[in-house]
Amino acid sequence: MKTNITRKINNIKISHLSNAKLRRIFYSFLIALIFWFFIKSEEIYFVDQKIPLVARDLPAKKTLKEEVPEHIIVKMRGSGRSLIWLSLFKNFYSDYKAVLDLSSISNEYNFQLKKYYKENPTKIVLPKSLDLEFIDIVSPADLIISLDNELAKKVPIKSQIFISTEAGYVQVGYPVFSPDSIDIKGPQEIVNNISFVKTGKDTLLGLNVSTERELSITNPNKLVYFDPKKVQGYIDIQPITEENVTGIPVQLLNKPDNIEVFVKPNQVSLTVVGGLNAVANITPEDILVTIDFNNWTVEKQFYSPSIKIPDNISKWENLTPNNLEILVVKSIDSEEPIKEN
Repeated sequence: MKTNITRKINNIKISHLSNAKLRRIFYSFLIALIFWFFIKSEEIYFVDQKIPLVARDLPAKKTLKEEVPEHIIVKMRGSGRSLIWLSLFKNFYSDYKAVLDLSSISNEYNFQLKKYYKENPTKIVLPKSLDLEFIDIVSPADLIISLDNELAKKVPIKSQIFISTEAGYVQVGYPVFSPDSIDIKGPQEIVNNISFVKTGKDTLLGLNVSTERELSITNPNKLVYFDPKKVQGYIDIQPITEENVTGIPVQLLNKPDNIEVFVKPNQVSLTVVGGLNAVANITPEDILVTIDFNNWTVEKQFYSPSIKIPDNISKWENLTPNNLEILVVKSIDSEEPIKEN
């Protein structure tokens, strides 16, 4: 029994001694590694490194027509410690960039970057706290910069919100934005082709009350500046109802001046379906019912009218009557009735 206990104690001592020895070896290795690193980090190296490209000093009323690269690749010289520090923290240095001066160009210019930065080495800006030196441009060798006249205008907003309502409710009209338009500014060629901007995509399901929320505007183009970046959107939700509207006048379009023409009957009725408040406030004059005389022929007696309801009404149905007559009585010039076949 004593022998077993003694053996276990000896094993524990040996284990502790082994662990202590391993720790000493590890610490020795770590110290040697750190010492080696400091020695090597003082050595000088040549490396290819990305550097942010900043195009600035545009001529008055001019702007970039095409995107410029975000970075160029340069060869630089520096101590190992400085290069490691730069790789780790380059995004935090404001004084780390390649500057491209555009003040002297008009519409288009091909920058030969090797020559440009050789003649203007101060435009390669490196952190003063690091031991670094610019040597040469690696790529691209050339960079074509194109400019365009700057154009500013206001454009409306279009919704990209998918909306559904709870049963018995309906969305009234389109979302209302505040402000209802935004300012955009950029290259004339691009801005001329932008007629609206869109909200970010969103989904609202099962609504039973009106709602308001902040919506982001989608950037129409990377070269276009727009403001504001966010707008307030109001979505009108109301209980659904329907109402029969009578006495809606029928308008005749494209009536010739030299012919006496009538529409029979000259009034119709229909049912409108929509939000409670929208339906309650609708009048016959809010609904546009038209017949186009250009569709008239002697052989045809009845015509279906075109119906246009306000945007805040969901739909119409039950048009009465649904076919109308165009009666051509006589020519005003000849004062004789038009004969039908």
